[in-house]
Amino acid sequence: MKKGIIILLLVVFASTGAFAQVISMSIGGGGLFDWSFNNGAETNIGGKKDFIGKRNMSFGAFAFFDATYAEVEAAFAFGLLTSVNKKPSKTSTDKAGNMLQASFSILGKYPFEFGKVTVFPLLGFSYNMVFAEKDKNGERGYETFGETMRNVSQFGLLGGAGFDYDLTRYLYLRAEMLYHLRFASKEIKDLADVLDSSAKLGGGIGYATLGMGPRIKVGVGYRF
Repeated sequence: MKKGIIILLLVVFASTGAFAQVISMSIGGGGLFDWSFNNGAETNIGGKKDFIGKRNMSFGAFAFFDATYAEVEAAFAFGLLTSVNKKPSKTSTDKAGNMLQASFSILGKYPFEFGKVTVFPLLGFSYNMVFAEKDKNGERGYETFGETMRNVSQFGLLGGAGFDYDLTRYLYLRAEMLYHLRFASKEIKDLADVLDSSAKLGGGIGYATLGMGPRIKVGVGYRF
């Protein structure tokens, strides 16, 4: 029994050591572009759909920590907002202001090495935290800092792929192309509730939609 326990412990220690040698850690950063559209609420009355919402085109910078099979990222971005009112007959858009935001994500990844190039699929979670939102006139509105964060911030899912290109033994170029799905914020859920109440009078329904769009990142990493 004791011999079995000793052998099991030796196997665990050996496998832990081997796993530790496989893990390669690095840090880095760069620039990003994120376009999130379809954030809003939709009504369906007798097959006729109307949509009210916003698009968010963001530009910013990010920093990341990588441990071979996982990537943790923090980013800061400036977003340009566009209001959208979509009806079956026409779609109208208008500038809606801007927002300052920080995003945090945790992504799982599995690398495939081809010489100097490493390719990896990515899948994980994100949180977009909005610090301030202003309308097209530059006015903040009635919301306080805390209210803006609670009402406009969103959780989301990220999926896609990336690649690293080794510049030196320690430095590498990283690029990622992801698709972003964002769940409805409190502001959007409240809008959907109002539209749903109105739509039910006509025998229809109202509901929140998923935000979606591409997220592109390019940066440089350093292995240590």
